Amino acid sequence: MDVIRFTLTPAEEVIYQKFLQDLDEQHLKGLNPVSISKLYVQAQLDKRYNAVYALYTDREGYVQWTKEDDERIPESDRGTIINTLTTYNNIDSGNFIPDGDHNGYIEYEASQNADAKSGFKMVKDEDGIWNVSFMPIQ
Repeated sequence: MDVIRFTLTPAEEVIYQKFLQDLDEQHLKGLNPVSISKLYVQAQLDKRYNAVYALYTDREGYVQWTKEDDERIPESDRGTIINTLTTYNNIDSGNFIPDGDHNGYIEYEASQNADAKSGFKMVKDEDGIWNVSFMPIQ
């Protein structure tokens, strides 16, 4: 198996570090959906689950569980680093495809052996910032 590498750009890394400090979505303003998905993956890899949850949409009707529920998810149910890298492999070279006013998905090829491309769902919140859909990969 090929070694899977995942890195943020220097600009994404700066935003990620600022976001980790206060989890303020305003740091994400103007970021494209692919960059936001990369911050989500990096937070998963870093086991910063408070940041993972903060990257989920808060748009009414889209929230699927509370922060308190999220904090109760055991580490063993969150997947391994290899699992995360495999699932989101090549998301950084994916294409964002809008679907209506405030929905869309990133289409990417996680594996060359896959029969179909992967899709990572995004939701634009009322503040105009793209966020990760709960259970983004289906």
